[in-house]
Amino acid sequence: MLVVENLCAHIGEFRLQNISFELPEGGILALLGPSGSGKTFLLRCIAGFHRLDEGSIRLKSRRIDDLPVNSRKVGFVFQNYALFPHLDSSLNLGFPLYIRGLRKKTIRRIARETSKDLNGLDIYMDRRIEELPEGMKQLIAFGRERLHEVEILLLDEPLSQLDRKIHVEMRTLLKKFIKNMGKITIVVFSDPEDAMALGDHLGVMYEGRLIQVGKAKEVFNNPATPIVMELTSKLGVNTIKVHVVKGKCYPYDLGRVNVEDGDYILMFRPEEVEISPGGARHRILECHFYDGIRMLCVCESDGVRINALLPRNIGEEVELRVKTPHFFRGVSTDSR
Repeated sequence: MLVVENLCAHIGEFRLQNISFELPEGGILALLGPSGSGKTFLLRCIAGFHRLDEGSIRLKSRRIDDLPVNSRKVGFVFQNYALFPHLDSSLNLGFPLYIRGLRKKTIRRIARETSKDLNGLDIYMDRRIEELPEGMKQLIAFGRERLHEVEILLLDEPLSQLDRKIHVEMRTLLKKFIKNMGKITIVVFSDPEDAMALGDHLGVMYEGRLIQVGKAKEVFNNPATPIVMELTSKLGVNTIKVHVVKGKCYPYDLGRVNVEDGDYILMFRPEEVEISPGGARHRILECHFYDGIRMLCVCESDGVRINALLPRNIGEEVELRVKTPHFFRGVSTDSR
């Protein structure tokens, strides 16, 4: 198990503040947050590239935060892959073997064998790095860590350099490779869809703080704060100030709600809205193409506008129900 406890660190004026989480053997933690929230800095602290101000990092009950980088058994896949342009693909893939003192002939043989498990990478083994498609560069960077003797694998935005055409395919391959390695893995993402697809655990970071961490589905379904709700929502969120009296919600009609009387911030995702006979009647004001079967629509009910992901070819009016409303009390939408 990896245990990070009350980790504090700084670089310039930026600070990581009291970061704590646990990750079991083979667990995959996706770190999600906006640019500048401290995700990559946290990876670099775990890897040993930055000193901690306070706190500890333990792996299998032993502290590793006081060990040098080369003694932590941590593999790091950088956002720009960190490949060597003067080496061909086989030597880049086999670089961990090179620094262990193996001969180039042996390294090339092992690299070629390894590349056969990396989705077609084997046909590129004689190519120089600048001749490779982005997807193959990604596979070399990831495959190289398979040859390291590591216990923790850290990946910084592994899909950010890929175009949309191969993005989803590579995401599926990456998850399969990570699962097969069985290592404790932490992956940084800015896209909530990628984070949910790869991580069985999800941590949401904002301004140097880990504001929620847990099982990925639990964090997604039960966001602790409005900012967690926003950051885990690919299509944005509907945000409405409401007042609840005796189970009735005003001004937006949700039917019967099971919350105490009072003022709330009501939030729900466009995909958490469904067509339901008997639901609140909405006028369709405008629709935008989303995919082959759905449209992202602006709808209005009693003067309140919402965004909803709805089937194509709907009429001018529709009855809608919010499947999973989220109520936040005592906070504003600006609360961080």
